[in-house]
Amino acid sequence: MADTEMIPDKSLRAFNALCLHDAYLHQNKKLQAKIIDWAEAMLNTARQEWCDMRNDIIEVVIKEDRKAEALRKAAIKDEKYAPFRKYFKQIQKEKFDEAFKNGFSLTANSFVLWFLANKTGEIQIPYTKQNTENKLKQLAQKNNREFKKLLHAKA
Repeated sequence: MADTEMIPDKSLRAFNALCLHDAYLHQNKKLQAKIIDWAEAMLNTARQEWCDMRNDIIEVVIKEDRKAEALRKAAIKDEKYAPFRKYFKQIQKEKFDEAFKNGFSLTANSFVLWFLANKTGEIQIPYTKQNTENKLKQLAQKNNREFKKLLHAKA
């Protein structure tokens, strides 16, 4: 793309015809030059706006593609953890109900400590060793909030 924009030949021929048939425009070369300069400036502005809009559209398409790819990868990763989360939630629900029947509440931290001490041999925990306890606490807290909502809904 050139640094300067040129008026297309077809448009120049139409302008030339306009100048030939208008006596004032035909004789006034300065006005013709001003009109051509204005048209070139208009084309430059339109071209720049088009380029900016094109770049914005490309950026949006790339962003949406990356977002879709991230969601797809997250769904694949989620499949790895889903069976464990289901098992963990089931055990926690049993312990939560048992604690509620006995008149006390089961905290997420106490359940995680109990789970790590008693159930780690039965199932493989899919989280990394360094992060296991934190991830289990987050999962247990989420489950506890859900259990409490259900408990309040029953009451």
